[in-house]
Amino acid sequence: VAELCAPYASVIDINPANLPDAAHVNGWKGVQLASALRHIPEHPEFNSDMRQLLHVSFKVAARAGNRYTDLLRANEKIVAKQVTENIYERHMKPLFL
Repeated sequence: VAELCAPYASVIDINPANLPDAAHVNGWKGVQLASALRHIPEHPEFNSDMRQLLHVSFKVAARAGNRYTDLLRANEKIVAKQVTENIYERHMKPLFL
């Protein structure tokens, strides 16, 4: 975690104590993981520390190479829907519409 966060230390605020361990997260269903990561601060399962960590963890995805990009392609519809919903509905719309 420290290695991933170091380049962004001046712009992030992650409390490691608020990050669940991998074994715990591995037991979650997809809905629970999505609830923790989606930018819906009022949701009771939202975890801003996990979300910030996700934002600085693309180095991990890059290391996964084709495995990551193949999964993106295979799940393009749902990924595109979620990204559009997040950027447009939760960020752009409240600011400009």
